[in-house]
Amino acid sequence: MRKLRNLPGAALAVGAFVLTLMLGFGGAAASALWQQSATVAMTVTWPAQAFTGFTCSNDSNRTNATLSAAATAKPASLVYAALQSNGTYGPSYSDSVTLGTTSTVVLNVNTPVIAANRNTAQLTIRVTATYADQTQSTATAVLQIEQGNNSNKVTCVSATL
Repeated sequence: MRKLRNLPGAALAVGAFVLTLMLGFGGAAASALWQQSATVAMTVTWPAQAFTGFTCSNDSNRTNATLSAAATAKPASLVYAALQSNGTYGPSYSDSVTLGTTSTVVLNVNTPVIAANRNTAQLTIRVTATYADQTQSTATAVLQIEQGNNSNKVTCVSATL
């Protein structure tokens, strides 16, 4: 009992416990006070802006690949980057971008991101939209770049939200 009495706040805790019992609130309330139980509520919010759709399409001769990102609001900016062989994304580009609730990026062999990765047969492109409230949405497209015959074909393989 002496050890308990020497603990900081022990006298207050024992006093509250005894007072609770004396006022007749019962063992459950006294036990709760003694255990110092508490609950916490946490709210998670999802960004208001997000891509609602993402597609990759080609023109008839497959020299242009158009990435289209539909969203709930027009982004403040939209950039894209190519996945490098080391698993990281290279520099971000913003040329050939049209912003709107459906933003587009038109890619061909003359676009800097394709030109910089011209020797890559299959290229993963990540598109990132940043909104006015600084939230971001991303999507990826896989493109096939035809090699060796100067066809300049950039063909959509897949698009993933």
